[in-house]
Amino acid sequence: MAVPILAALFACYVLVTLWQFRRAVAAAEPEARLRESRRALILVSLGVPLLAALILAAW
Repeated sequence: MAVPILAALFACYVLVTLWQFRRAVAAAEPEARLRESRRALILVSLGVPLLAALILAAW
């Protein structure tokens, strides 16, 4: 039961991360691009424990 829930969370995480990367690339000003890139980096960092939990639950 935990694996489908974790897989759905990971799919949502991927969509949010892709959306944030698009915002970072589309920013015109350097300050805005840096700010959006930092947000994307934080999102990627938050996804590592989620992926680890998914791997451990599926194992």
